[in-house]
Amino acid sequence: MPASAADAFEAFHNHTVRMQWDTLLSRAGVEGGGIRPYTGAITFNEGRGWKRYFSMRTRFVNFQPGQVAAALLVEPEGVFEWWAASMRHRDLGDNTSELIYTFSVRLRPRWLGWLLDPLVNRIFEHETRQRFAAMAEYLQARPALTEQQKTGVDNV
Repeated sequence: MPASAADAFEAFHNHTVRMQWDTLLSRAGVEGGGIRPYTGAITFNEGRGWKRYFSMRTRFVNFQPGQVAAALLVEPEGVFEWWAASMRHRDLGDNTSELIYTFSVRLRPRWLGWLLDPLVNRIFEHETRQRFAAMAEYLQARPALTEQQKTGVDNV
């Protein structure tokens, strides 16, 4: 990523900032309020366009700002039997960082998953690559985040 690990992490997990570049989602947030998740937080994620039919609620099981975040599906929802993902961030120097994203998706009912899980995983991988390319473009062109964007609080 063309930014530090801390800035890339913030661009992804700060929902106010994320909605400026995310190509996959039309809406995302933390249940109960706030602009970013935390360990134990439940988030909602609504797809964009035809993908709105594949919305999900996730629970963060790990959240260490600038380093790692991991979440999993709260419970089977819609066609999803299982979804889990993790992101690891590492500074490389010269204001660049590495982002390692891993995920797992399974559909239900199981017979449908046996048929379509490989295809759905390829589609999700493609969408994720597009999404992270959009995030990199955003980070490359972005102005510095304001204090209000970072905290979600207006200090006036």
